[in-house]
Amino acid sequence: MSCRRFRGVVLGLGVLLAFQPGEGIAQDDLTALPFEELLRRDFVSASRLARQVSDSPAAVAIVTADDIRAYGYRTLAEVINSMRGLYTTDERTYHYMGGRGFGDVEDYAGRVMLLIDGYAVQDNLFDQAYIDESGLIDLELVERVEYVPGTGSVTYGNNALLGILNVVTRRGRDFDGARVSAEISSRGGSRQRATWGKRLDNGAEVLLSASTLDVDGRNLYFPAYDTPATNHGVAEGLDGERSQRVFGKLAWGGWTVQAAWVEREKSVPTNPSAYTAFNTPFPTRDESAFLGVRHETDLGLQLSSSSSLMLGRYGYWNQREYALNEDGEYDDGEKYGVRDFTGAWWRFDQKFVGRWFTDHTLVFGAELRDDHRQSFRRRFLAPDGEVTYRDDGERSRRTVSLYIADDYRLSDRWTLNLGARHDDADDLDGNLSPRVALIWQPDPATTWKASYSEAFKMPNANDRWTSDDTAVPEYVAATELVLQRQLAAHTRFTGALYRYRRSDLLVYDDALEDYVPAGSSRAHGVEAEIEHLWERGARVRASVAWQRSRDVQGRDAVNSPDLLGKLAYTFLLPGEALRAGVEAQYLGPRLTRERRMLGGHALAHLTLTTERDWHGLSASLSVRNLFDRDYETVSGFDWRPGDVAQDGLRMDGRSVWLQIGYAL
Repeated sequence: MSCRRFRGVVLGLGVLLAFQPGEGIAQDDLTALPFEELLRRDFVSASRLARQVSDSPAAVAIVTADDIRAYGYRTLAEVINSMRGLYTTDERTYHYMGGRGFGDVEDYAGRVMLLIDGYAVQDNLFDQAYIDESGLIDLELVERVEYVPGTGSVTYGNNALLGILNVVTRRGRDFDGARVSAEISSRGGSRQRATWGKRLDNGAEVLLSASTLDVDGRNLYFPAYDTPATNHGVAEGLDGERSQRVFGKLAWGGWTVQAAWVEREKSVPTNPSAYTAFNTPFPTRDESAFLGVRHETDLGLQLSSSSSLMLGRYGYWNQREYALNEDGEYDDGEKYGVRDFTGAWWRFDQKFVGRWFTDHTLVFGAELRDDHRQSFRRRFLAPDGEVTYRDDGERSRRTVSLYIADDYRLSDRWTLNLGARHDDADDLDGNLSPRVALIWQPDPATTWKASYSEAFKMPNANDRWTSDDTAVPEYVAATELVLQRQLAAHTRFTGALYRYRRSDLLVYDDALEDYVPAGSSRAHGVEAEIEHLWERGARVRASVAWQRSRDVQGRDAVNSPDLLGKLAYTFLLPGEALRAGVEAQYLGPRLTRERRMLGGHALAHLTLTTERDWHGLSASLSVRNLFDRDYETVSGFDWRPGDVAQDGLRMDGRSVWLQIGYAL
């Protein structure tokens, strides 16, 4: 089917669905309510409601705690892969997120903002969103994950360029006691976890959790290094990983205090640069932590307040070994390179919600962020460990932001959303992010949303350190049309058309012999998703997304598949003691940086879980890549060992995870 016909079919289906008469929804049937209405019932105070990204006029995608368990997700990357129009790329060091026409490896980091309970948790060195085992949150603690596509800079400022990913954590009452679990995998992995949560007699909610992960190293084959001198392309005993996490949360009387810490060590099997040696130890370590304090209160006179303070810290360390030159020596006598980077910041946000005027809900406030430490230290060592050269850099940034948004209910069917935010950093010119959205609800079962917004991304600290004045902000203008249709009491359709234009991207100028911010790229696409819930807990979600993007040279963009398809179905097995979760995911063909087309691939996953605890015991068995498919992902490496491209990385075949849990 041609792309034009495909888009026509999806759009035509959406129009037909939109003008069908909707079925009535019983007031007491919560399962029949749209997801956004359920979220509103979860958060009753006006200030908390205002900060929920689920209220965005966009095609929101939500994965719940029930989904996480039913489908056996173990990382945020696996959750993202299940969402409409999204995918991730694994470079054997980190997972990178892609979607809506943008996904070049290592380019997408920092352009989708990652929040945990509304706190922005990306580091302040690379603006990276950590969605693998280096992430802060264990998925057992997650109530739901919300993805809001489109720009989010009006509310959250820098980095919310192409979307927002918000992780909402669970409450103490959701555990109501202690729970321990242990996991093992077919690839030599193991995980242990202990969690305690409770709602105390005085109303306080307490949640504490700690977990560890240990994955054995193994042998991996890399065709680009298939020579006798480089062990015939086999990296031996690498790709091992260890991590440990701690999380705590206390909520009482309008106050919420929470903290998280994670440290991950990874033995990277890929070669980090053209100058380093293949099949040598390449250890890396990431450490992230944050402390957040929030207070919410009703000030009276139709005014609510939400105040939050966050302290964040990030550390990155690695050691790489350089290759011998043709004379059998190390260039400049340097055998090792060590990177030791550290970032620290604090952020204060004061938000108000005013309902002084009929049919208006005003959200306004100010934010102060101080990235007071952005330290870069590189060391080059001789074979005996002596430092031969060092390169240090120190940066900082302070940003003051003001924002305002208004939800104006024009009538029973029409709502106008207007918003703007101004961010002023001390090392850059100020940036304005406007948004306008019109929402039409012709009947209780149908909602149309049309929006236009602009957003920006500041160059991160690493960009400024390595490129100085060449690194400048980039911008995006986004237009989106969304249809949400409640087809029946338990059936929901979501469709979206979108167009993005990114500008001020860096391109190389031959005359100036330098990079200049003169490039632009474009993306447009269409998405459709349908969800249905049956009695006795069976549910299905199916989505398809078509996208097309062009880079700064007008060519098809790298690592941007035209077609994505998702199908997730969960149901109770006979006897209702076990639940099955079946997923099928298709990722279409996409270009590598060498302009080689990787073929599309389809993966299937199967998870079996106990529906209820048996004397406190529960179990889950998950099989990823059920049919053991061979496939590649796009690599971000831009050098060619021996003139052989390494533009693709082979991914894992079938793997099995088994989890046993016990509620004390």
